[in-house]
Amino acid sequence: MTVNEVAEHPECCGVEEETRVAAIGTVFQPDEIKLMRSALDEAAIILPKAERTSAMKVQMASRILAAAAKGERDPNKLRIAALLGEENVRKT
Repeated sequence: MTVNEVAEHPECCGVEEETRVAAIGTVFQPDEIKLMRSALDEAAIILPKAERTSAMKVQMASRILAAAAKGERDPNKLRIAALLGEENVRKT
């Protein structure tokens, strides 16, 4: 799935517009995609089971994509972005 497909996915409708726009047109290498997937999986494990919905995972994935599109590659910061939002990564 490309960044554009994720941004246009029906479940992303609740994701902030600026988060979606930040990632559009960005190309990621396979190792970067692995890193982002791992960050998403690890962030999802932290959530209480009741909150591990597909909508929440889409929102977290969008946040990771936005942070990665701006150059973030630190796995810890990507997890923070997934859980708290990309704007909190810049503060750390």
